[in-house]
Amino acid sequence: MIDIISFAFRDGVWAPSQMAGRAAHDLAIPPQPWLETLAGVVVAAFPEPPSPRVALFRTAIESAVVESLPRMHHDLVDWLANGQNEIEERWPAPGIGSMSSSMHERRWPVVELETPQDVADLLGLDPRYLEWFADVRSLERTVSDEDLRHYNYHWRTKRRGGARLVEAPKQNLKYLHRRLLRSILDHVPPHDAAHGFRAGRSIQTFAAPHTGRRLVLRMDLRSFFTSVPVGRVFATYEAMGYPAAVAHVLTGLSTNATPEPVLHGAPGARIDPSTAAMLRGPHLPQGAPTSPALANLAAFGLDVRLRALARRFDATYTRYADDFAVSGDDEFAAGARRFVALATDIVRDEGFAVHPEKTRMQRAHQRQVLTGMTVNRHLNMERAELDRLRAQLHEAVHHGPAVANRRGHPNYRAHLEGRIGHVQATNPVRARKLWAMFDQISW
Repeated sequence: MIDIISFAFRDGVWAPSQMAGRAAHDLAIPPQPWLETLAGVVVAAFPEPPSPRVALFRTAIESAVVESLPRMHHDLVDWLANGQNEIEERWPAPGIGSMSSSMHERRWPVVELETPQDVADLLGLDPRYLEWFADVRSLERTVSDEDLRHYNYHWRTKRRGGARLVEAPKQNLKYLHRRLLRSILDHVPPHDAAHGFRAGRSIQTFAAPHTGRRLVLRMDLRSFFTSVPVGRVFATYEAMGYPAAVAHVLTGLSTNATPEPVLHGAPGARIDPSTAAMLRGPHLPQGAPTSPALANLAAFGLDVRLRALARRFDATYTRYADDFAVSGDDEFAAGARRFVALATDIVRDEGFAVHPEKTRMQRAHQRQVLTGMTVNRHLNMERAELDRLRAQLHEAVHHGPAVANRRGHPNYRAHLEGRIGHVQATNPVRARKLWAMFDQISW
């Protein structure tokens, strides 16, 4: 709720009465004297509207609320107790301890690493090779010799147009990524609302909380992995307890800067300028084993804030990678458009972006679909998705998997097995027929 107030305060005339009016509107409450008092305190601290990314602005609002306004709207009290505090407890500011050469407090059972030499020992590397693989100077983007690059690059055409760049680390770097995943990232759980890329969760657990609801809202995050910049990855490793020198090396191992010739090779030679700018700088590469876990951790604050916003509308929030869903009944259905506007602001403030063309409001009389699963009354794979899978299996049986693999999945067999497994989780009878087709494929 603090973020809703801060957005409203900044979104117009910088004067207490107007600021309070906008905040009351966005909170869906009648005008409140405490809101104008709060706005007056903020204007006194900030005579001019601050940048949206100034952390002190949020701190000033929180301090004013906690110290000067004891009788607050109950929703605001709940958010202060369960929202922002949850972020701060999970990812505390590193403070002076981050400059130390030894680890500070470990909140999770990650491997202890106090120096870059410890990282080299963990990975079984000579320090000179560690420096080369970590590539903290982003030399990858300047190398023209394919043999000297750490990544294989492949443009994958999207079903609805456009293309996505897959940056797959080569064998040696992929091994290092998997070692980091097992030793560090597997031990740091993401937010409970995150269902992608984690053990015991799936598209079924992502979609199940939204069955039988009056309105199901689906929103999509644009360029999810690419949107996570090097600074956020560094802060994530540092928050795990690693000193700056170690976090610097781990960040270098986990991020990549795309070579310019690869960007020029995009299908149709067209790529969104903002996406191209993110790819040129160090970012999480889509295709690296560590990227899904790091993206989930980088989105922790986003998950906290969106779930808090959903609760304000008596709704349920879950996220699967770059898809997130919110569902509810009468209160949510009535305020869904306002929710979309506020959620879009939160997403932007957290450094991500909503893909507006993919936002879908699905009401009970319509087919409600999340990640290929219908959720109207109970979970079931969408008929169109089931037909596509059956057609792929048929083509693989009669013409071979190489022909059927039109989208270039690196492990097509595992891809098909996973998709049939999704069907089996909700419809075992159909899955048996699909497995029978799968068994006829000549691999």
